[in-house]
Amino acid sequence: MAIYHLSVSNVSRASGSKATATLSYISGKRVHDERRGETYDYGRKERVLHVATLLPEGAPVEYADPAVLFNAVELHETGRTARPAKKIVVALPREFTPRQRVQALEEYIRENLNADGYAATYAIHDDGLGNNPHAHILVANRQIDPKTGGWAKLKQRMEYVLDEQGERVPLIDPKTGAQKLDKRNRKQWKRRSVSLNPLDGKAKLQAMRESWAETCNRMLPDGVRIDHRSLEDQGSEMEPTIHEGYAARAIERAGGVSERCETNREIRRSNALLTAIRHELGRIFDRLGELFAAKIAQLRPRQAQPEPARQPNWRYFEGDARRKIEEDRANRVADLRERLRDAKTDVQGRRTWWRSHGTEESEAAKQIIDVARDASREARDAGMFQRGRLRRNAEQVAAAQSERLREAVPWLKDAEIPADYDQANAFRMQTTKAVHDHDMQPRTSLVAELEAQLERAEKAASERISPEQVKDLALRMAEKRERAEEQARDAQQSRQSGDEPLDLSEPEDWEESSPFEARSTPKTKADLLGELKQRAERRVSDRNQEAEQLDPWSVKPPQRHGHSR
Repeated sequence: MAIYHLSVSNVSRASGSKATATLSYISGKRVHDERRGETYDYGRKERVLHVATLLPEGAPVEYADPAVLFNAVELHETGRTARPAKKIVVALPREFTPRQRVQALEEYIRENLNADGYAATYAIHDDGLGNNPHAHILVANRQIDPKTGGWAKLKQRMEYVLDEQGERVPLIDPKTGAQKLDKRNRKQWKRRSVSLNPLDGKAKLQAMRESWAETCNRMLPDGVRIDHRSLEDQGSEMEPTIHEGYAARAIERAGGVSERCETNREIRRSNALLTAIRHELGRIFDRLGELFAAKIAQLRPRQAQPEPARQPNWRYFEGDARRKIEEDRANRVADLRERLRDAKTDVQGRRTWWRSHGTEESEAAKQIIDVARDASREARDAGMFQRGRLRRNAEQVAAAQSERLREAVPWLKDAEIPADYDQANAFRMQTTKAVHDHDMQPRTSLVAELEAQLERAEKAASERISPEQVKDLALRMAEKRERAEEQARDAQQSRQSGDEPLDLSEPEDWEESSPFEARSTPKTKADLLGELKQRAERRVSDRNQEAEQLDPWSVKPPQRHGHSR
């Protein structure tokens, strides 16, 4: 059974942790710490199934070696209380194949860590016997600048505290009650530390927890889901289990009884009993409703006049409607993310193509400008006696080539080629960039539009579903169900109006069956009520026929119009 687990902890020097030592532990390999001159080798290689490193855009190629990566971040962090890395531990669903485990982890790391500039190494573990599959993700706790390939300069900065009017808040001396002054008699203001590292923020942690559940649920089979929310947030009354830990399980494997494992067994038994009681109560209430409806149908005849129009009972579909709205929102966000990823890939591929090939328009523009540029270069390099004539010739060539450029690239705003050689060079670069931007504009516009749509969809998905939305969709679902039932009744009546005799016999086990007996085909309350009403009508009809056969000379009772309720 798939379970959800994701925990994040700091690799902090203040607590004696080191990124290189943690890397050796999760990878099962010998790692040398260049900063301290120590070598770590924790062994237990049989539990390590797969190790890989994923880098963000612009990261140095040598960082693909995890030992190089985490030695680099250890050497960069110089503080005694620095936190060079973070460790994320996730539980892998047992339903995943080895390939799906790798696919889920790498998709999660790229979307949540690489996309924000973080490099990470992951290792897939089990207990050596194929049980307890899980993964350790070691993340360098400093972003990589894609422009330079180096580490980001700051993790946090100081800023002034502002009041409601946007003014700085003075720093008050508690002894004098006046604003503090520094040694130069300058006024002092309150300041606070602001984190520039997303991994230190609560919002990022919550988003990562939710993203892991979404990533796994996209790959899990139908009917199997994990939820990042706590039981309390889910509205469940089940009691959560406690963390057992490696030491408690080791005691159990040795034949002992761990207090934590015993507590979890008690919790599971209590939860199982609560689930069974709820299930049984549900079946009891369903059966009581069936019996009550059948009794009402026998005792109270229906009136002949048509029933007033009523609103379908949409409450039966309230839960389905809410789940449908949540599913549609999630599908919308997933679809936009996929389209945005494809659009960004297309932009990157087109830029790569440009670097090596260009386009027909860009090549034609370069050739046209090169003719004018060659003429201006010849004029620049000519002797004193020929320079005037060649300059006039360069101006004529530039004017003629400008006309050709307007015909070749009609959308170009500035098509006037300068007659000066240096200006012609600059104009050539400017025109090449303009052609590139014009060619890339549809793709970059699509990326911007998809990002805006994704932002709106994510905002809508995080908003609370209004009761009006749920009621509207549930009402439509109830109306659709009633139309289907009405069509089924009409079809049944049309079949009964033929020459074939009707089978009015009751099931033999109707009275003897247990009210809690499991049915082979699940039915809704509406189906059961309709079936009970039809059986009540057939019993009344059978009694009238029996009375006519016993006393053919007796006066027939008045005919009842309509049908019993």
